[in-house]
Amino acid sequence: MGLLDWFRQSTPQLDQERVSDALVDSTIDYVVKMTDARLALVNQYRARLSGPVKRSLEFLAAQRSNLPAVHEVGPLAWSIDPSMRAFFAQPADLLDTFGHCPPLLNYAAQSVPLDPIFAILAMEIDEQQRFGVGLQGEMMVRDVAHVTLSFSHHRLRLFANSEAGLWQSVSRRMLDELSLIALEHMQAEQSLRKELAEHRDLLSARLATFTRRGAGIDSFLSEAGTQVSPQESADLLHKLEENEARLEELGCPTEMLDRQLDYLAEVLAEPMRFIQLERCQPHLDSMNVVLSGNSETASGEQIEYNLVTFDRHPPQRRAFLPVRVDRALLGEARKLKLDNAERWL
Repeated sequence: MGLLDWFRQSTPQLDQERVSDALVDSTIDYVVKMTDARLALVNQYRARLSGPVKRSLEFLAAQRSNLPAVHEVGPLAWSIDPSMRAFFAQPADLLDTFGHCPPLLNYAAQSVPLDPIFAILAMEIDEQQRFGVGLQGEMMVRDVAHVTLSFSHHRLRLFANSEAGLWQSVSRRMLDELSLIALEHMQAEQSLRKELAEHRDLLSARLATFTRRGAGIDSFLSEAGTQVSPQESADLLHKLEENEARLEELGCPTEMLDRQLDYLAEVLAEPMRFIQLERCQPHLDSMNVVLSGNSETASGEQIEYNLVTFDRHPPQRRAFLPVRVDRALLGEARKLKLDNAERWL
């Protein structure tokens, strides 16, 4: 079985309400395969990962309450839903995103026509602070700070025929992200080991050359006998000793696997350090300026989306919203395309 086939068939059932022992075991198999299958050779790896994996699963299950209700997206969504008006500048932008999305079109073509289509609408989000005129109490003043939200690079991902299936896909990607964070650390350590080993070989070769220059008749009777200062040889030997010390700190391959298992357990034990999922419900005016005040007193229209922050270098943020796609949107997009074509005839 290929790796991709294994992933398709071995994805943990993350939509379960209870974190069972069977779910913990299948998730351990999954994260080990995701990071380094050799971790299964480490003594008591299951026992060492069991607690951290359970905490990650409980963390993922708790995040479901942070998701807003699924938004219905049909031909009239832009005029009905304030969130869609905040995300898209005009109705044609919404129709273009949903109607000309190859992954959505492919999923719709392969799914049962009467089945609903659930998806994740993912977006880049940008918060800009600007200064303008505003009210402070009853007075109009200048240079009041305003925060403006803008959404771009809209894309549809993670299609499913039910909310439960969609949430399972979201959970799986967050679990993948935790595994990738650990894998990035592992690969960095392996690259360092390789770099140190190559550097050690280079230093050893140079030191051997210096040694040969001080031995044999050629060392004082031929041009090959270039003089090497004692300080130069001492410096090279010192660098070689430092290199060996750093390699010794990394330990033998077995010790390295043991340490990498510890790091994977550390990431899984505290997933909230690496992934934050926040439900945002700001009030915006027609220009996407965030209005101050609580949900009861703020004017404007309230929108909602999820903001996920994950541990990259630098940390990354993405906005997304679960949606249910009306299949009529696909027809509207084709109609819009024909209408535009007719203008050129």
